[in-house]
Amino acid sequence: MNLKLIFAGLIFTTSMSSCAQNNKENNNTMNTATEDPITINNVTERMWQAMPKFEVQPMYLLRVNQEYCTYEVLVNDFPVENHYSRSKLATPIKINRAILKSGEQTVTIRMYPFGDILQKAFGDDEPYMSTLYGGSGMQVKVLKVNNWKNYPATEDEHLVKAYQTEGFDTNKFPGKGLPYYEFSFTFTAEVPYKNEGWGNGIDLREIDSTILRKKIWDYFKMYQKIYNEKDINKVVNINYENAIRNTMSQYKSKDRLGDLWEEYNKTVNIEDKEFQSLKNSELVFYGDGKIAAFKHSSHIGVDPRLRGEPAQYFLYRNEQGRLRARFLGIY
Repeated sequence: MNLKLIFAGLIFTTSMSSCAQNNKENNNTMNTATEDPITINNVTERMWQAMPKFEVQPMYLLRVNQEYCTYEVLVNDFPVENHYSRSKLATPIKINRAILKSGEQTVTIRMYPFGDILQKAFGDDEPYMSTLYGGSGMQVKVLKVNNWKNYPATEDEHLVKAYQTEGFDTNKFPGKGLPYYEFSFTFTAEVPYKNEGWGNGIDLREIDSTILRKKIWDYFKMYQKIYNEKDINKVVNINYENAIRNTMSQYKSKDRLGDLWEEYNKTVNIEDKEFQSLKNSELVFYGDGKIAAFKHSSHIGVDPRLRGEPAQYFLYRNEQGRLRARFLGIY
């Protein structure tokens, strides 16, 4: 089988992320073909001119409250948040980047036990939690901000849907004793854009895993080579189309676009990058099998510094000489 993988990218808060998504826009067609090549020097202006502007900017958020568990959040089977801490998130999770078009959306929560979290916080007298407890549970609220450009000055959060696990208030969680528990629910969203995204992709789970792993491995190595050669313009062109889709869905300002590409530029130009082995990573699928990635395990018992993180990363020394890691999350 001749398998062609097309990658484009998006930067998140602390890591770079590339996603295999088609470039076709069903509404809001964006023609980026020009005589001049896209470079780090003109990419912000080029993106700003290509992106559609929406007078009304609906944004969807998740407020998550957990008890005796850690968790991962997926929207439409695409990961939007990992939270392996006992603390509760103070700010809601923006999820528009995983909403491709108006209609029914699916939220999935993957719950994991605490492991040694309480021991690290309060001492060895606390129990090691290898499974979920009867008191484990999740509450999730889907919120909508009608016009993001007015938030939070004059725009409030409006409840779209609330969901909680069975037994949340009675300590009778049905996943008691399990090392992992997953649940899903749906809600309806209305957004002003329509992205093809991974919607028309093939199911990669049906491909010979040896072939698929080799293709992804080769791409990772190519991406590593670009970073080692500090070829920022190649990085820009690889990530351009998907960056448009994701920043458009989040209604980013021109200044925020500039910040995005500046972060790419800084990361690419880090000196003495030491890329780490991909061998201890696992092949995972998202988007109903239409997205594949290498990542580190999400389960307890793995190195907490790597837990749930993308497989491709490098170590480097910051300006203070401290060893740091930068993850390049390629999907």
